[in-house]
Amino acid sequence: MPELPEVETVVRSLRKSLVHRAFSGVEVRLERCLRGSKRTLGDWLRGKEIVSVERRGKNVILSLSGGGALFVHLGMSGKLRVLPRNAPRESHTHLVFSFLNHGDQLRFIDSRRFGRVFWERGKKGEWISLSRLGPEPLEISPSEFAARLRSRRREIKPLLLDQHFLAGVGNIYADESLFRAKIHPRRKSHSLARRTISRLYEALQEVLNEAIRAGGSSVRSYVDSSGAAGEYQHSLRVYGREGESCPACGGKIVREIVGGRSSFSCPRCQRRPR
Repeated sequence: MPELPEVETVVRSLRKSLVHRAFSGVEVRLERCLRGSKRTLGDWLRGKEIVSVERRGKNVILSLSGGGALFVHLGMSGKLRVLPRNAPRESHTHLVFSFLNHGDQLRFIDSRRFGRVFWERGKKGEWISLSRLGPEPLEISPSEFAARLRSRRREIKPLLLDQHFLAGVGNIYADESLFRAKIHPRRKSHSLARRTISRLYEALQEVLNEAIRAGGSSVRSYVDSSGAAGEYQHSLRVYGREGESCPACGGKIVREIVGGRSSFSCPRCQRRPR
């Protein structure tokens, strides 16, 4: 699933090409990817200009003239591509947005069909659809991060993946951050010492910013809106490296299921809790 760095990379690439364009229509080829009817979406979008492209958690937000916004959650395999109108359509192209006086199209492509497109007519910053998301991990203060951790009594890995706790962290960057902070994914959040929490906060900041600078991780099918793959997969230290040597101590990286998700860690560097 595209996580914060991948979605942020998509947003930055879309921002360069879509701001100030006005929609002329939308072709819906798979209605199940919409939250709402295709007729309502088409009528509402027509003539509206994109005034900004932003991210909240793992959601792409296209804010529109006259109020309201179009949201895209990429799910497990979704892609947003800006392509010429005459470019061949990839398999699993479910939505095609066209623009007034412009030959490019915005296409939503999703082979696994878990992505969703939805919209609201409200004011910017007051989106009901996103109201339950937790703070942004790159914006939360160290003190608030520590307070939120200590107030929960959960295993740290599932807690980091909870979008109500922090918005945008997924499996890859949780594993990488926990490794850098030398925390086992099963450690309980309330048991972490102040110094350990500080290490985790710093690790999250470092890993997410490094991944954004690298254009995200193209572990499977991820590309940005221009079709460019990310590079951070070459810098992953534990994720997806079961049986390989730990870059810190030389021990063997292991995979286990934590909170229903595959988790990669080093048993030497990240001591299992008793």
